[in-house]
Amino acid sequence: MYELTVAYRHILRNPKMSLFTVAAVTLAVAVIVVLMGLTSGFEEDVIATTVENNPHIVVHPKEDEKYISLYRTVSGILWSYPGVIAVSARLTGKAAAKHKDEVAGVEFVGIEPADEERLMNVQEDAVYGSFFDLRTRRYAAFLGTRLASDLKLHPEDDFLLVLGNKSIKLKVAGVLEAGSAVDKTRVYLPRRTAQDLLGKGDVVSEVAVKVADIYKARDITADLRRLFGYETKSWEETNADVLELIQTQSFYTMIFYVLIFAIAGFGIANTMIMIITRRTREIGILMAMGATRGSILKVFVIESLILAPPAALIGSILAYLTAWAIMSYDIQLPSEVYIVSRMTVSMKPEFFVYAVLFALAVNFVAGLYPAWRASRMDPVEAIGSA
Repeated sequence: MYELTVAYRHILRNPKMSLFTVAAVTLAVAVIVVLMGLTSGFEEDVIATTVENNPHIVVHPKEDEKYISLYRTVSGILWSYPGVIAVSARLTGKAAAKHKDEVAGVEFVGIEPADEERLMNVQEDAVYGSFFDLRTRRYAAFLGTRLASDLKLHPEDDFLLVLGNKSIKLKVAGVLEAGSAVDKTRVYLPRRTAQDLLGKGDVVSEVAVKVADIYKARDITADLRRLFGYETKSWEETNADVLELIQTQSFYTMIFYVLIFAIAGFGIANTMIMIITRRTREIGILMAMGATRGSILKVFVIESLILAPPAALIGSILAYLTAWAIMSYDIQLPSEVYIVSRMTVSMKPEFFVYAVLFALAVNFVAGLYPAWRASRMDPVEAIGSA
């Protein structure tokens, strides 16, 4: 196949042009792979943070009811589903927390500590105290660090939880730091203490569930809604705005990929056209010696494709090193602005496969027009143009 030999000779005779083409594709591959890694890392972190900080399924009261009185029965039914790993019946509400002259609006959550720990791993976020103390200390509470700071509370300080004309005195048994809005508003207390404050008897406002496979949550939710009539929501429904944000980001990222493809393609096409312009006479001689238009087309397409593998390899190495540098630097993100706390790069093997395919595609597409233009030359005019 003499077209391959001619293509190699062209590349070796014009090393600067060849290096420019390789550099253009290398940079494009590196940018795209790093961007895919950043996007993937961000999406994984957002979903992980959303899933870790929230139940996978929440069962609310029926449409015409405010509370769930048969929550023990509901909990038993939930445990019967395969893949359910935690069930916590909660009594939630809004109240005011008061300590000396400081007052803050809070969300109180009445729980059984063992159930809530299985659900949310609260103890992992504890800065002070044992979450399981709430089992034996009826008038104790766990609250977020920012809330404790706002109320100027310290461990074992007393504060009032006020709801309407009722109030209870609680002691700070522990402080937690989850790195989210929970730190500013959440107050955990024993469920029976919350029931006393609310004065509605042995009821809860929701039953929260965690499952082993988060993508099975929607099926269980639909089943519960259909069989028992409870208002039930999966984590996907509760966090629909977050998932929509991820989809929107993916769309804009795809536009960015197309722009990079176009920029790299125009650079390669421009380089190939310059090469063809310089070799007009050589092309004419090849055609005069019997080379067909198809052979000339093949020469320049092959030439552009030969440059793709080294560009993909160097670009992949550059992308990997860039990702390693980002992860090593540990770039922190402000929790007030972003859902996640740090920038992560998820480098998956398929990204490097995409890099090779991208390099081949951009080189092939960019080389088509110059190759077609070369194959359309008139041999006599080409030789006479020297």
